[in-house]
Amino acid sequence: MQEGRESAYGGASERASSASIHFSLTPGVYRCVAFRSSLWTIPASMDSHRHFVKSCRRIIIKVGTNVVTRAEDGKFALGRIGALCEQVKELVESGIEVIIVTSGAVGMGYCLLRQYRTLNTSFADLAKSEAQPDGKACAAVGQSGLIMLYDTLFSLLDVASSQLLVTSRDFCNKDFRKQLVDTVNSLVDMQVVPIFNENDAISTRENIKDNDLVFWDNDSLAALLAAEVKADLLIFLMDVDGLYTKPPSEPDAKLIHTFIKEKHLDKVQYGEKLEPGSRGGMAEKVRIAQRVADAGVPVIITSGFLLDGMKKILDGEEIGTLFHRDASLWQKAKSNGD
Repeated sequence: MQEGRESAYGGASERASSASIHFSLTPGVYRCVAFRSSLWTIPASMDSHRHFVKSCRRIIIKVGTNVVTRAEDGKFALGRIGALCEQVKELVESGIEVIIVTSGAVGMGYCLLRQYRTLNTSFADLAKSEAQPDGKACAAVGQSGLIMLYDTLFSLLDVASSQLLVTSRDFCNKDFRKQLVDTVNSLVDMQVVPIFNENDAISTRENIKDNDLVFWDNDSLAALLAAEVKADLLIFLMDVDGLYTKPPSEPDAKLIHTFIKEKHLDKVQYGEKLEPGSRGGMAEKVRIAQRVADAGVPVIITSGFLLDGMKKILDGEEIGTLFHRDASLWQKAKSNGD
């Protein structure tokens, strides 16, 4: 799915190292807290509003282009993808059903086409101005390499994966949606990780964003899938730690741990994207996250550079930005001293 090469806020972001790592699910220090009429035993580091993650059994992870590829040359970020695959393996082995929606095909195809041109073109022709390759052609070239990488890494970890390419028109068909859900259920029952991507090479763009059965990028595809397959949690992996009050490059920018519509909607400053016409970006993710959360599926926007990000999220740690339909109620309870 085509996304801008820039950070979602339009500026450079702090990049984490991408070495591969194994993590264990060793429990930390525990404490007991009362929640409503029940007694919950949760880690001391857990955010009291994130206890719900302990009951999540089906999650969707949306992986952004800037996580899949390196900013400096557009090639695959092998360390980051490898670390993510290891974390997914841990989740699958613990009984959690994982569905991936990945971007990166268009960006990878563009990089490959430029490389092929450099290797197979005379110096005289290289000096001429270069026409930008068509995005759909880039998608067709990059998609095979993208899924091959995921499949290779998962195979090395003894995890089976599958590819599902879809277009927005597919979801307008009721029979298709039913078959899709049946297929996903069959795959996760066998501990196979479904990997979704929009089929950019043949998809058409409909300007009907208010239609609940239409998606226009991989972010909205992930949102649509969350509803169709009844996910318990949707995670957006980006090149920033979450939603900030301002572009994170600004010194007074603060990370928002829980998005409160009444408190944050009109106060967050997103900045401007560097590339006109590029899709995605933080403002669009926030709009999608609100819509998904209001429909009952919690959403967390966080960094895809964390080597143990999935573990921290499912341990209930306060990382990234949480969108939850009860967030406003939490704020009111806090204001009332409850």
